[in-house]
Amino acid sequence: MKRTITLLTLTLLCALGFAQQRTDSIHIAHYDLSLSVVDFTNHVVEGHTDLTVVAKVNNLSQLRLDLMGLTTDSVKMNEQTANFSHVGEDIFIDVPTMQNGDTAQVRVYYHGVPPHDISFGGFYFNGEYAYNVGVALYDQPHAYGRCWFPCMDEFTDKSTYSFHIRTQNGKKAVCNGMLTDSTTLADGTRVWDWALDLPVPTYLVSMAVGDYLCYADTFHGMNGVIPIEIYAAPNIYPNIPASFVHLKPVLRKYEEFFGPYRWPRVGYVCVGMTGGAMEHATNIALPNAAVNGTLAYEGTIMHELFHHWFGDLITCERPEEMWINEGFADYAESLVLGWLYSTESSDEYLSNIRTMHDNTLQTIVNRDEGLYALDNVPQEFTYGMHSYQKGGLVIHSLRTYMGDSLFFSCLRQLLDQYAYQNINSHEFFTYLTQVSGMNLMHFYEDWIHQPGFADFNIDRIIPLSCGNYEVTVRQKGYGTEHPYTDVPVEVTFVSANREFYTAESQYVSGDSSNLMFLLPFQPEFAIANYNDKLSDATIDFTAIVDAPKEITCGETKCYATIEQMSDTALIRVEHHYVAPSAPSALPEGYHKFSSTHYWTVNSTVGIVNGHWTFRVARNNNQQDYELFADGDTYDNLKLMYRPNADSEWTPIPYTRTGSPYNALISTHEMLSGQYCFAMADEEVSISSQNRVRISVSPNPATHTITLRTQSDKVDKAILFDSLGHKIKTVKISGDVHEINVNNLSSGNYIIVLYKKGQSVARMQFIKS
Repeated sequence: MKRTITLLTLTLLCALGFAQQRTDSIHIAHYDLSLSVVDFTNHVVEGHTDLTVVAKVNNLSQLRLDLMGLTTDSVKMNEQTANFSHVGEDIFIDVPTMQNGDTAQVRVYYHGVPPHDISFGGFYFNGEYAYNVGVALYDQPHAYGRCWFPCMDEFTDKSTYSFHIRTQNGKKAVCNGMLTDSTTLADGTRVWDWALDLPVPTYLVSMAVGDYLCYADTFHGMNGVIPIEIYAAPNIYPNIPASFVHLKPVLRKYEEFFGPYRWPRVGYVCVGMTGGAMEHATNIALPNAAVNGTLAYEGTIMHELFHHWFGDLITCERPEEMWINEGFADYAESLVLGWLYSTESSDEYLSNIRTMHDNTLQTIVNRDEGLYALDNVPQEFTYGMHSYQKGGLVIHSLRTYMGDSLFFSCLRQLLDQYAYQNINSHEFFTYLTQVSGMNLMHFYEDWIHQPGFADFNIDRIIPLSCGNYEVTVRQKGYGTEHPYTDVPVEVTFVSANREFYTAESQYVSGDSSNLMFLLPFQPEFAIANYNDKLSDATIDFTAIVDAPKEITCGETKCYATIEQMSDTALIRVEHHYVAPSAPSALPEGYHKFSSTHYWTVNSTVGIVNGHWTFRVARNNNQQDYELFADGDTYDNLKLMYRPNADSEWTPIPYTRTGSPYNALISTHEMLSGQYCFAMADEEVSISSQNRVRISVSPNPATHTITLRTQSDKVDKAILFDSLGHKIKTVKISGDVHEINVNNLSSGNYIIVLYKKGQSVARMQFIKS
C-alpha cells in the first residue's frame, strides 16, 4: 500500500509539473468543433474536435489535453489513428516526434453527458435549451472549456475557433464570432457554422442551443459598422429594446475612454442560468431574468460588455490576478452609472464607488476569509470580493494618482500594446510607468502586491502665523505589511460656520507626514480624503443638521442624537478599521485596547446637547470579537475618549442598551474627538469621571460663561478648542466662577476640570 501511494504521488507530481510547463511546450492555434446537440432527453452530446497543435520545444512526443466527464472514442494524428489514454480529466496522446515550430492536426472523437460545476459553470441542459458557461466557480482550474470539448484549458493559451453545431426541431445554435453558414441535412437536422478569427482562451468559448430569435441592430464604432445580435427565447425577445436601451451610448463611451471595440460583433445570448453572467467573447451569456424589460440588470449587461476590453482583449496571466479582468469590469459599472445618471446635484459614479467601498470594507474578510494581495488571491476566492469589488476600488484610486487624462490615455495604449495577449500585474504597472512618465511601482507595491487597506487620519492641526497651519496626517494599515509611499492625500478643512476648503493633494508616506497649508479661515476640524478619491480603511458620514433628531450615520456603526440646537450644524463621523493610537503603556488595570477600529467624530457650532452612540459587534469574526475573546464581559468594557491624538485616552461614562452581541454604547455628552473600546479589570472605576458636578451657562455664550462646580473636588479648569489645543487655564477657588471668552473665535470648546492633575469632569460649550 505504501509503495502504491508513493508511485501515485510521484505520478501526480509529474503531471502537475507537466501542467505548469504545458504552455511552454505546445500551443493550440485553432479549434474546429463539430458537435451534435440533439438529445434533450438523455443530455448526451457527441462529435469531434480538430486541433491545430504547434510545438514550442524540440523532441515533443506526447500531448496532454483536457476533457472531463466525457468519453474519448478515438484519436487521429494527421489523419492516422493515434495511441491515447484518457485518465481522469487528461487525454495523453502519442505523437510522432515534433520539433519546435512543427504543426500537427489532431482529431478527438468523443461523446457523453457534459458536466457542470456544483455552483456555477459548465454545460447545462435546461428544458429545451442547452448552453455552456466557460468558468467554474469552485472547480479548479477555473477555465471550463474541458467540460464540453477537448482542449488545453489554460488562461494563457489563446486560439481561434470554428464551430459546426448540429441541432434539430427548429433549434438554432449560437456561438462566438460570426455565423458563416447553416445547412439542412437529409435527416432534417441543421448544422450551424460559426467562426471567431480572433484568439481567445478556452474559457471564453461559447455555445447555446434553443428556440432563439435574433434581435439585430448595428453600432457605428471607431473601426467601422459592427453588428449587434441579441438572441433570446420568444417570451424574452420583446423585452430586449427596453433592457438594452443604453447599449449603444455606453459602447460609444467605452470606445471614447478605452479605445475601439475590436471584435466582429456585439453579441448576447439569454440562457436559463439562475444567477451570474459570463463574458464569452462576442456571445455574452445573460440570465433570462436580466432581460425583463427594465434596467434593473443594466449594470450586469454593461459589466460583461466591458470585458471585451479587459478580460477578453487582454487577459490576466493567472487566476490569482483576476482583478485585471473583474476589477476593471466592476469599475466600469460605476463609470456607466456616472455617464448615464449623474446630474448637477448628484455624482452617481462617486455614489456607487462609496457604496461599493463601504460594503467591501465591512464584508471582505468574512466573504473571502482573509485579506490578500490582489496579485496573489487564492484560487478558491478567484471570483470573490478581492477580484471584483476591491479590484474596482483600487482602479478608482489609480485614477486619482494619475489624473483622468493620463489614466485613460495610458490604458488605451496598454490595450493596444497587449491586445489579444495575457498580462500580469507587474507587467501592467511597468508598462503604465513607461508610458505615463510617473513612477507607479510604488502604487503596485502598496495597492496590488500587499494585502489590506491604508487608513489616513488627521492627528493634529497646529496654527502657525498669517493663516498657515501645520497638519499631521497619520497612516495606519488594516492588514497591510508596510506603509504606503507617496500617496496623494487630499485634506479638507471645515470652519465653525460650515465653510469647506479643500487643498490640493499632498504626498503622504510612512507612519506620519507633516503638511503645510495656507487657509482662508480658522478650521474647526480637518478631514483626510473627504471626497473619497482613495479607497482607504475608513467608512465616513457627513450631514447638515438643522433640527434636533436621531441620525443613523451611514455604515459607520455610530449614531448621533441631537437633543438641543442653537443653529444649523454639520456633523462628521469616521469609522477607522485600524487600531487606535494608544499610550506607550496601558493605564493601570487595563489589559487591552481595541486593535481593530475606532471613531473620529466632529461637529461645528450649533449643537448644544446630544450624545454619540457606538455599536459593539462581538459575534464571531466581527470587529469586537477579539475584545471579548479572552473571557472579558461588559463589566470589563470601557469607552475611551480623547479630544485629539496629543491627549491620553481616558474612560468616560456610558449607557449600554441592546442585545449582548449587538450592544449600543451611548455617551453622556456629544464631545468631538476620538472614541474607542478597551478592556480593564472589573474593579477599575471611572467614578471620578463626571461625578463632579459641572454646568456652563449661557451655552452658547458670547462674552462670558458661568462655570458651576464643586470647588472642594476641583482645583483648575482648562479650555480646549475643537482641535484639542489648550486655550487657557483657570484656577478654581469657588463653586461659581466667571470665565471671559470674549476673545475666543466662534466654535466648539471643551472645559475639562482637574483635581491634583487628574481630569474629573468635562463639558462642551459653544462660543457664538
